Amino acid sequence: MIKNLSLIFIALVFAGCWGKSSLHSQANLKNELLAYTQKYDKDGILLVVTYLNPIYQGEFVSDFEGSEVFILSIYPTNISPNYININAVNSKFQKLNADDNLTNLTSINLPWSNHYKITTPSQNIDILNLEISLDDNSTARLKFQKIARSLYWNTK
Repeated sequence: MIKNLSLIFIALVFAGCWGKSSLHSQANLKNELLAYTQKYDKDGILLVVTYLNPIYQGEFVSDFEGSEVFILSIYPTNISPNYININAVNSKFQKLNADDNLTNLTSINLPWSNHYKITTPSQNIDILNLEISLDDNSTARLKFQKIARSLYWNTK
């Protein structure tokens, strides 16, 4: 009798855990993306920047190799970047189409904004300082850590 109850209990435990790993991985991915996302909101201009390198290694690894890659969303759409520097290095940026696969990688997807892919040569430094100059003469400054602080969190 105890043997049968033990088997039923073990079966219930496995049934309760089965099939939930994809839900947990999606939630973990969103949390990780938030750790690497920052916003700039001033004078009616909203910029949302996500650092992709630490998160995505799979199908985009060839796109990211040797580069630091960011996705920039800008609202309103009549504003565009003049130049983008990362640690005083001039970076390349290109406007993405609305159906581009990279726009789906961000945790905060703003469908009413323009999206840009920012790339710069890989830098062997812990903090990446972005300076985004916009065509309305404003400048946004954001700092990203290559490894977010949330990954170092412990319960001590």
